[in-house]
Amino acid sequence: MKSKHCSINKKVQRIVFAAILLLVESVAVGAEEGGGRRMISFTEYLLFPRIWLSVLAGMGGGLLLLTAKVKIRVRLLALSAVFIVFAVLPVFREAAGFFAKLAPHPSPLCAFARPVMFSLQEGRLVFPPVFAGVLAMIALLSIAGNKLFCGWVCPIGALQEIVYLASPRLKKRRLLFAVANSVRIGLLILFVPVLLGFGLYLYGYFNPFEILHWPAGTDFWTLYTWAVIMLVVVLSLFLYRPFCHIVCPIGALTWFLEKTSFARVRLNKEKCNNCRVCVSKSPCSAMEAILADKRLRPDCYACGTCIEVCPAGALQFKIR
Repeated sequence: MKSKHCSINKKVQRIVFAAILLLVESVAVGAEEGGGRRMISFTEYLLFPRIWLSVLAGMGGGLLLLTAKVKIRVRLLALSAVFIVFAVLPVFREAAGFFAKLAPHPSPLCAFARPVMFSLQEGRLVFPPVFAGVLAMIALLSIAGNKLFCGWVCPIGALQEIVYLASPRLKKRRLLFAVANSVRIGLLILFVPVLLGFGLYLYGYFNPFEILHWPAGTDFWTLYTWAVIMLVVVLSLFLYRPFCHIVCPIGALTWFLEKTSFARVRLNKEKCNNCRVCVSKSPCSAMEAILADKRLRPDCYACGTCIEVCPAGALQFKIR
């Protein structure tokens, strides 16, 4: 009992430390406005529709998982709503200022990469508040429940899963996690040295979030942007969230954060009859590791499929 309380206390300390760190970053950096700079408070972030709608979507997904009410139709409906709110409605900026504040950028990918680029260019830490706000929201949601941002808020993640779920008759394949994660971590490690040595923004060459600007025209980069998103869509017909597993730096960072998440999919060994239905039906590669109670496991995108299909009710999304 004592060790359990110690474990909980350590997790509380981690989340408090992360929150304080991200809050400090959010309020300590300036923003360009009217040719000058002013301090932006964290309170202002809470008023941004994108921020609080993201939190509501993530926590709503967590609540559905906690109450075991995630069905495939509910999941598709939630993902479609996320894509419409964060990818489609911002197009109608002239219709209402509210929609303008839902603007898709900074994307999760840019929220990670751009501050690094700015800092290297300036020779000092440059962390625009809008990026700090996005990263703070992603981190806090991911600590509250594993992959609540990636699984329930990210519009590109939602698009990939919609395509995957909407094509059930096609033969699905699982990515080899060790290979996919090695590529993803490799890109993450190479990002800075390649940027410094060759001036190349690696993630810029395969960033599907650029499509959320809905570019028009026939110039090379517009066509290339459409080609990137089409490649992601085609791969998503057969693979579960290929961009998330192979490329996305936020996917890699939230994978690390899964180890500290308060709520996650957990197995009740007393109820489990080892039928392995969850392994065969789940789209991700995490089930084997969950059943074996391994600490290091592939990404679990909190889709709830394993909970839905388990005939014994042995799997739950719960707080330990």
